Amino acid sequence: MLVITINNKFLKWLMIINSNIIARDLQGEMVLLNKENGDYFTLNSLGSEIYNCICEGKETVEIVDLLFEEYDISYDRLKADIMSLIDDMKEKNILIKE
Repeated sequence: MLVITINNKFLKWLMIINSNIIARDLQGEMVLLNKENGDYFTLNSLGSEIYNCICEGKETVEIVDLLFEEYDISYDRLKADIMSLIDDMKEKNILIKE
């Protein structure tokens, strides 16, 4: 389950990684392949960490808090970047509603 926070309101979306997705770590980058349609998506190291946190069932706020401690970036910018990646993964059918 993924709980997404937008504008300080909690919108609960039960999100899971699409079962058609195969993920492989290649030298610090994550490559995601959709077995169903052959589409692929590449994540840099930060994107890979976000993906792994989603796989572990972490909520968006937890992901932001965890990564904020590791990276020299403003909290709001990190939150926006994470939300943008989540939107991209939903659009690419990597994340789906349960």
